[in-house]
Amino acid sequence: MEKLHIGKKEIEIKAEWKLGFLATWVFGLLAHAYRFFNFLPTWDSMYNFTGTGATFYSGRCFLGFFSGLSSKYDMPWVNGALSLFYISIAVVMMVDLFRLKSRTAIILLAGLVVSFPTVTSTFAFMFTADGYMAAFLLATAGVYLTYRFKHGIWPGIVCIGLSMGTYQAYITVAFALILLIGIRDLLLEKQSFKKAFAMDWKYFALVVGGAVFYKVVDSLINAYYGITLTDYQGIGSMGILTLEQYKTAFIKTAKSILQLWCLHNGLGGANKYGLANAAVVGGIMLGTVILIIKNKTYKDVAGVIVTVLAAAVLPIAAFALNFVSAGVDYHTLMMMGVCFIYVLLLLYVEHGKWEKAVGKVLKAVGVLVLAFLVYYNTINANIAYNSMNLSYEKSYAVCSNILDRIENLEEYPEISKVAMIGRYHANSGGIDSMAPTIMGVNQDTFLWGDYHYVSMWNYCFGRSFALTSGAEKEEITATEEYQNMPVYPAKDSVKVINGTIVVKLSE
Repeated sequence: MEKLHIGKKEIEIKAEWKLGFLATWVFGLLAHAYRFFNFLPTWDSMYNFTGTGATFYSGRCFLGFFSGLSSKYDMPWVNGALSLFYISIAVVMMVDLFRLKSRTAIILLAGLVVSFPTVTSTFAFMFTADGYMAAFLLATAGVYLTYRFKHGIWPGIVCIGLSMGTYQAYITVAFALILLIGIRDLLLEKQSFKKAFAMDWKYFALVVGGAVFYKVVDSLINAYYGITLTDYQGIGSMGILTLEQYKTAFIKTAKSILQLWCLHNGLGGANKYGLANAAVVGGIMLGTVILIIKNKTYKDVAGVIVTVLAAAVLPIAAFALNFVSAGVDYHTLMMMGVCFIYVLLLLYVEHGKWEKAVGKVLKAVGVLVLAFLVYYNTINANIAYNSMNLSYEKSYAVCSNILDRIENLEEYPEISKVAMIGRYHANSGGIDSMAPTIMGVNQDTFLWGDYHYVSMWNYCFGRSFALTSGAEKEEITATEEYQNMPVYPAKDSVKVINGTIVVKLSE
């Protein structure tokens, strides 16, 4: 066993940690290498080649710092490698946190985490991916430090606060880890409710302390700079909801998780991925009942109730932001907490002590289902990046073609103000939709508005254009000349009207 020396302190580097670290990199490269080694911009990255996206105005006061640890540039391999490093350290912490010993369990944990659709969605926005993955690591570290060290709750509180101030959605990772710790202690380690509560109440203080730390620091920064939080995703209106809003939050949560798991059309309309997810839920329900009976934890009524509630609340914890703001609209980028539902089944498989033949069969089925999910998500990630490549190629071709037409206008370059009116679509036939769909991934063009065209012409072609205001567009669209224009790619779909280069992309 190797030892790491930090000052006078020795830290033993366990074989399980090394396996978790290496497995994360292996699965990470299998799933995401295509993204790391190719230029695949999206609608957001088109104008964030030298930025980190929304920071202070979105309540992400630490995002600029953690994204800036690499550089201010959108560099796929650098940002991707740093992201994988963060994920691998988080996996090592979880290996220790959940006391995983078997190679199968450790490899599955690494594969489940690094191939999960949220990671793929994050890599679609590579310019900020390393910052978001730092938030994931910090959320994990907050719980791990509290678990591992006597006074670890204090640095843990700071980690939770930093995580929330980098990307708020990763607080759900902390919630999920805490619930899994409670289930492990009560069900798998057969601790009494009284003993488990005495050990685990500190995690409540951890989350509250982290949230307070984040809120105080964020409020001070906003007050100093005179910043008002945006309404995007309900960030500026978080608080206690009405009973009707809580009901709506439950419905939104159920719809979101069923959509993610491809179970929104029921078992009859589910693909293999949906059936595998249904098997995970069924395995957790069956495993919980069997382990309660097998480990005789039913004698501790309070412990059984808390165990069942914790398992049932896990999906809700993964969508916790639905319950603090009515304006939240969950997408794949925010769903990392759902991954820990798989981890719960993995803990049952690892720590269930399945000695009898029936138990061994159930364990084998659980391993196969989880292994299939790793395989499916890895393939799905590569399909996603192929779609992103198609999107870039189409967007580049459209921008290049329109730029050629503009440069052939007699009025160019004296006139350089453009008005892109409408949106041009270029969906490919014969390509099925992804299942599950992933935020940030689309095989259509990513040219949504004027600023996308202008940004792409600037970065990819070295041509500068000025944007047209909304009022100027209204004047243009009211002219008879515009109304008689054909739609792109027709011959006369690019012309000058009212001193502006006009491109009619749709009616």
